[in-house]
Amino acid sequence: MHFFNIKYLHLPITKPWGQHAKFCTNTMMPQKEGQIVRFHNSYPDEDPNQLYVIKEIHFDVDKPRAHIKALGTGLSFPPTSVVLVDDLEVVHVSTSDLIGHQVTIRKSDYSEVAGVVISVSEQKINLNLSKGINGVETNVWLTIADKAGVEHTGTLFVC
Repeated sequence: MHFFNIKYLHLPITKPWGQHAKFCTNTMMPQKEGQIVRFHNSYPDEDPNQLYVIKEIHFDVDKPRAHIKALGTGLSFPPTSVVLVDDLEVVHVSTSDLIGHQVTIRKSDYSEVAGVVISVSEQKINLNLSKGINGVETNVWLTIADKAGVEHTGTLFVC
């Protein structure tokens, strides 16, 4: 029993959910090292606003993955985690959001200093991130206060 002729039926082609999500949110998915990301669906016991930086990203495998490092943990050496790229979304961060966070900066003499951000040079910036030898370098100019209260100025550096 035929109710209609399949030849004339024009239905949208559907894909499995993961592929559909990738297609629909392609502009939000991370594409390169140095991008600031978060999990788009965090577990109930996790902070949904926790930010990460992508240290490495691999698209040459069946399920693309990224090596990420948590920002603002207060740990001297925060761990690097390997996660699926599909689980991440790019976050557009205002530089003023960094105030009060524990970060590392690279000064003009290439020395690195850790401390709490007390000011940013620009509120809005076209963020440039690049993978250096020992971490990710940025063009975000910050002033931090180290543990002794001494102020230092330099660019945000994620090691």
